[in-house]
Amino acid sequence: MENKTFLSGFKRVFRVILIALGLSVILFLVDFLSGYKVYRDVSYGEMEHNVMDIYLPDDASRQEECGVVLFIHGGSWSGGDKAEEDIRSRIVANEGYIAATINYALRGASGVDDYTVFQVLDEIDAALCKIKEFAKDKGIEVNRVAISGYSAGAHLAMLYSYSRGDSAPMEIAFVSSMAGPADVSEDVWGREMTWKIGSLLTGEQISSDDVESGAANDLLLSVSPTAYVDESTPPTIIIHGGKDTLVPLANAESLIGHLEANSVPHEFVYLKDSDHSLLQNPFGHLSYYKFLIKYCNLYF
Repeated sequence: MENKTFLSGFKRVFRVILIALGLSVILFLVDFLSGYKVYRDVSYGEMEHNVMDIYLPDDASRQEECGVVLFIHGGSWSGGDKAEEDIRSRIVANEGYIAATINYALRGASGVDDYTVFQVLDEIDAALCKIKEFAKDKGIEVNRVAISGYSAGAHLAMLYSYSRGDSAPMEIAFVSSMAGPADVSEDVWGREMTWKIGSLLTGEQISSDDVESGAANDLLLSVSPTAYVDESTPPTIIIHGGKDTLVPLANAESLIGHLEANSVPHEFVYLKDSDHSLLQNPFGHLSYYKFLIKYCNLYF
């Protein structure tokens, strides 16, 4: 029994090491072959946290129009940093597309009062305007953007793209969700967690009276990406772990159901043995990049 436990633990460690080495090799090759410049801490708003990193390909100005991928970091809507999306941004920039990664308002952070997720959606709007302005100053035309995120960042990417696509400063070409909360409902999360997430994101404390009156349902739908899916929803990439206990797999399953019901193109990367970190299936995880670049080539 001890030997089996040891071997099981060893395999888990080996998988993590393998994915870490794989990402390190990718980053090394991308840096070695890089044809882009990184602009750090570009301001896109009035708040101290309103900064982004922009990865600009050397040949972008020679293109008639260049696509942009905006990456949004995770952290349970209360932590994280744009630097966490550095590797993915470099990979995209090395393929000749502009990449950007933002910091945004975090719940409980200094200087952020009366937090709601809608404040962050406004910040994504401002960030896209800044990217367009920044590119124009460099002689580059950008009219199409893809928005990608991990965990809470994936929720923000989907919620913004699905609910504000018609008013976004750029056309949203596609969306990418890595282990993202897609469906804020009791069927997916259970009552206690659903109310907690709904209250956190809307700034409204959900009560039993709200449930009886129907107000709770309206609040939950307002922050649930699946509630906005229709035939005009942008194509979507989904990657999720089969052993994710932080963001249940049911989120991905519900999202896929909504996308299929509305004939929205999508790709699903299912990592059977992975938890929320997505690190336990190294080669499956790396296949995400294949779909990301495939969608860039297809929709930009």
